[in-house]
Amino acid sequence: MKSYYGALTGLRAIAAFMVYLHHYNPGMLLFNSILLEDICKELHVGVTIFFTLSGFLIATRYLDTANLRFTYVKKYLINRFARVYPLYFIITTCIYIYYLSSDTSSKVFYEYFLNISFLKGFSWQYLGTGIQQSWSLTVEECFYLFALFFFAALKYASRARIAVWFFFLIALPAIGLLIMHLCQRLGIPFFENIQLLVSYTFFGRFTEFFMGIGAAILLKKIPPSTRIAWFTYIGVAFFSLGIYFLFRIKYIYGESFGTHHPLGMLVNNIYLPIFISLVIIGLIREKTLFSTVLNSQLFSLLGRSSYAFYLIHMGHIHGLFSPYFDEETLTGSLLIFIVLVILSIALYKLVEEPLNKLIRSSQPSLG
Repeated sequence: MKSYYGALTGLRAIAAFMVYLHHYNPGMLLFNSILLEDICKELHVGVTIFFTLSGFLIATRYLDTANLRFTYVKKYLINRFARVYPLYFIITTCIYIYYLSSDTSSKVFYEYFLNISFLKGFSWQYLGTGIQQSWSLTVEECFYLFALFFFAALKYASRARIAVWFFFLIALPAIGLLIMHLCQRLGIPFFENIQLLVSYTFFGRFTEFFMGIGAAILLKKIPPSTRIAWFTYIGVAFFSLGIYFLFRIKYIYGESFGTHHPLGMLVNNIYLPIFISLVIIGLIREKTLFSTVLNSQLFSLLGRSSYAFYLIHMGHIHGLFSPYFDEETLTGSLLIFIVLVILSIALYKLVEEPLNKLIRSSQPSLG
């Protein structure tokens, strides 16, 4: 894994930067360009990269060893907890301590609970509370839990793996629709609509993880001696074309985002992950300009701190620095971006990585 880990870590940095441009969108603000604004508006697809890459990495590490014995499940869940939760919990708690300084109503405590439990990702009403962009962590955590059972099923049903794949391809959206209808029927404020289900929950986004898992399985079947050519460039080209599809769909059907139309959902959840998977395989097996750049020490550091950057790049932490920079100028926008990058590196080095190592150190390796 060491031979390609740097490039994939660098890919995480690219994905985080894409999400930043989506939220900040300098198209019209700085460059007076409608085209650039349209492109940046659809760069939420950085999340699609995160999900597909997550599927690949988790499958690479756990697919062959997964089982449902208590000791294995415990170690697996603790390791996943150590990776995601500590920094998220600290930042979220700080945000709600600030809220409680002016509002001690039960609503704030309830909202805080939904955030630290990741349940907010199942509610349209609370989706954007706390760390607004952290809805994706609910999707990620659902995948971590699902992967245990999925990998075990693939392992135990060695002669019927295709049947396992098809079963979950049908079962996951069916379960999501069933939960949505039950919540609506019972008046429960979760899974309120199909947009939430398809675009913001694991029941709609699982295909991205599946593509990543498929890429990991495919890569294992390709002998190391087999020469692979153009995967990276083909993947990047068709991924870029997918972004074009999304903003054209937005204009054709009069939507705010391309993904608000069913065609855009298909592009985001199925088309793009296919070519992200090609890029992943290409970064591992091909020597290209992309792999060289993403393997560099700079991109490795940016990639490792990308989770911290993702948590702070918009919202309350970003807002602490906004008064000191004019983000409507190129200089001001670059300076605040640099400050956020430096802060994310500091959070990674001083908080995220030490806590991750501390929690993992008490657990034997899963292999």
